[in-house]
Amino acid sequence: MFVSVDAQDGRLYSYSFEQRPYALAHPELKEKQAVGPTKGVVDNEKLLMSGAEVLFMGGSTSSNAEVANEIQEKTGVPVVMFYVGNYVTDSEEIQDSLLMLGEILGKEQRAKDLIAYFDAVEDDLQKRVKGLSADETVYVGGVAYNGVHGLDGTDPTYYPFAVLNLKNAASEVSSVSQTGYAQISKEKLLEWDPDFIIVDLATLTAAEGGALVELKNDPSYKELTAVKNNMVYTVNPHTAMNVNHETTLANAYFIGKLLYPEQFEDIDPVKKADEIYSFVVGEPVFELLKENVEGLSYQRVFF
Repeated sequence: MFVSVDAQDGRLYSYSFEQRPYALAHPELKEKQAVGPTKGVVDNEKLLMSGAEVLFMGGSTSSNAEVANEIQEKTGVPVVMFYVGNYVTDSEEIQDSLLMLGEILGKEQRAKDLIAYFDAVEDDLQKRVKGLSADETVYVGGVAYNGVHGLDGTDPTYYPFAVLNLKNAASEVSSVSQTGYAQISKEKLLEWDPDFIIVDLATLTAAEGGALVELKNDPSYKELTAVKNNMVYTVNPHTAMNVNHETTLANAYFIGKLLYPEQFEDIDPVKKADEIYSFVVGEPVFELLKENVEGLSYQRVFF
């Protein structure tokens, strides 16, 4: 049972357009007492007042560990750190964290079931494109990290592209965050000139309207092959309070249907998304999420 949460999961921090599937499925989490004013910051007094018997903190850096040790020393509350990050490059660490959390919380089987489900979905995606590789280059823009971004926010290791054997235009970028985020220049995007552009709808709340507004109004972007050929599509935000892997998996089916229509002929991306959400967070929240991104989920965009 949760007795307290991070401020960004509680009612002290309110998303105008909630994008986190677990928060949509379990709005009661917002009523829990917050133990700190912002992500990664814990108020020791509030922690003690909450009655929490253990504190879980996401992070893997030495500075994260120092903070955790200080909290534990000052409050006497055990602090357990778990790994958050990119399922493409760090799946083993994330799975180890799930198993550890399952053991501590008495939910060992649930942790194993989640890992098995993620593996089964990935296996299905890979089998559908086995031996195939689309000729077109693809780019994802509008990816969030420590806030929202415009078209320059991308992911060189973007899970849907990796699992579907797609040619990620940004794959040459080596400097990425723990979640996979990287920022590139407009000049680089124009140089890459991708055949398809996928827009992560987290961008809707970015300054000046984000990626979709940039693609519509910036004259230089009108010369991009994807824009000229009307090959710009939207997907649901996958990074909000770190990566929500269930949304990443759902997005992979939508993108797979775009690039490999024959191999994904049997897939309805919306129904598949709700199947994934139902297993992972307990509720089919696609329509709620769609409402919170202006109804633009899984759409082709014309400029």
